[in-house]
Amino acid sequence: MDNLSKLLIITTMLLVILACLGSNIVFVSCEQQVTLTDSLQRSVNITIVPKRVITLAPSITETMAYLGVDNYIIGADSISFESWYMNIGSKLRERGVKSVGGYWWSAISVDDIIALQPDLVLAEAGAHKPLLSVLESHNITVFYLYGGSAKSLNEVYSDIYNIGVIFNRTEDAINLINKIENSFVETRKSLQDRGLSGLKILIVIDFWQGIWVAGKATFLDDVLSKLGLVNAASIYGWGVVNIEQVASWNPDLILVANMTSLSNETVAASGLYNLGKPVIILSYNETDVLVRPGPLLTDAPTILYNAVSSALKTGRETPTETTSTSTAQQITPEAELMPQLLIVLIPFVALVCGLIGYYVGYKRGVKR
Repeated sequence: MDNLSKLLIITTMLLVILACLGSNIVFVSCEQQVTLTDSLQRSVNITIVPKRVITLAPSITETMAYLGVDNYIIGADSISFESWYMNIGSKLRERGVKSVGGYWWSAISVDDIIALQPDLVLAEAGAHKPLLSVLESHNITVFYLYGGSAKSLNEVYSDIYNIGVIFNRTEDAINLINKIENSFVETRKSLQDRGLSGLKILIVIDFWQGIWVAGKATFLDDVLSKLGLVNAASIYGWGVVNIEQVASWNPDLILVANMTSLSNETVAASGLYNLGKPVIILSYNETDVLVRPGPLLTDAPTILYNAVSSALKTGRETPTETTSTSTAQQITPEAELMPQLLIVLIPFVALVCGLIGYYVGYKRGVKR
């Protein structure tokens, strides 16, 4: 092998290493190891593409299904087995995937998780944090996502992106993020065109010991804001309030999530019907679309558009795609790192050119 061939091989190897640096993820090896920061701000090393995965929330299971890696799931929370999205619940049962209980940490069977010997457990920060110490004591790798505790759509997007990175589906994850974002842009325009922006919406999620609502700093608050609507609730986070507080917020529309076979009697007993405001009880599937922070959010703007249109008697119809030149900003996490990449790339290219120039000059000197 001559010196030029050796130089080309070295150059190729350096380019491969450089390619690994072009991401906000720390790659220790291009082929296998990646270090990610999870929602608990822990650095988690993923040494292989996980082939034995346990998911502890339906939105995580559904995201894996969208990315085409649900075949790696060997265990899942019980609610995932009820998911209608992409027929994932039926697929889990047909494959003999183990239910590990849940959704909340207190209902999860740690013994079942340990017995399955997973490569990775994907959990939610808000629902499963107490499981961390016991799982770590059994050398089980756990990666925490924001999930239902997400305070914004950006944190939901972070979850989707990280799952994409873990399973080498980054491009598909970015495409999903852009698909969700475009849906919000188009529906916001439709609401604006019909003069429905700025309406105050209250989202009720349960009636256990009061009226549970989605307050500020929740991803549902951001969902409303992205559509040009206003969250009527003035509390922060997910919280329980009484009917007097709801009345003081004076919402234009009350949306009630239906997660537990909700009856009209339960809603009536809460006093919501007595406020003289439109009250819409979402169907089971509509509720899943609205409250699960994953691929189902693509259809959340349509659910809200239809609800607003129905309540204000403007016609229950699906918003049409706009032909405006204004489009959603494409979210590509790698783009933020292009300046840093160029800082590394430019000196590297100069070095390679210098080496090649030196070699050519050397060969010419030898021939003389």
